[in-house]
Amino acid sequence: MLKAVAFDMDETLLSINLGAFIAVLARDESSLLADIGRKNPLSMFAAYTGAMLDVNRADRDNACTNRELFDEAIYRRGGVKLADPIIADALAYYEREVLPHRNDGIIAARPMEGAHKALDQVLSHGLRIALLTNPSFGRTCIETRMAWANIQDAPFELVTTMENTRRVKPNPDYYLDALEELGLSPTEVLMVGNDPRRDFPTPDIGLRTAFIGKKAPARAIWHGSMNDFANEFEAILNQFNELS
Repeated sequence: MLKAVAFDMDETLLSINLGAFIAVLARDESSLLADIGRKNPLSMFAAYTGAMLDVNRADRDNACTNRELFDEAIYRRGGVKLADPIIADALAYYEREVLPHRNDGIIAARPMEGAHKALDQVLSHGLRIALLTNPSFGRTCIETRMAWANIQDAPFELVTTMENTRRVKPNPDYYLDALEELGLSPTEVLMVGNDPRRDFPTPDIGLRTAFIGKKAPARAIWHGSMNDFANEFEAILNQFNELS
């Protein structure tokens, strides 16, 4: 029986040019690190993007958090310690005060049409919600995008970030860790996402997925727009429970 719905964020609850957002974040933060650490800007940009690639490797085997892995990769590749108080304060200020104002016509972040209605539908059926966005960003960066989606006040029981995870999508351990935190099994949760590769655990762990898009992957139990999801949620809920 369905007990909770887990949502992806980018292009699910939030319409965004994610590539542009990542480019702005990498450019700004690597430039900041180069200035403070007295490093070559191009070398620091390469170190920063390399660290992001390290975090986004789904096949890695590590015990540390994604945050610790990213920080270690920045130090190994660029020679800058993100835990240094001066650097940590500068990055925190940027992410808290500057990044929220970086949403422009290229990033074009705004609430996905139908997203709020979908959340309301799920909650009105007494179900729990979680935000299982790929945790390759820190908490403040994710909160910035949540604010752009106007979902910062939604009662998510878990929001996955660099700081509270040790894997990324589609590694099954990422999903299993999140479900363990929620006290739920894969058969009690519906994952709602738009990425045919990342939003379906590989290998399969029995987590059913509703796909936001026009062409559904074979493992999806439903597909359509967020508006469709909201309007058809009663039928989706019944379908999920019939499959249980």
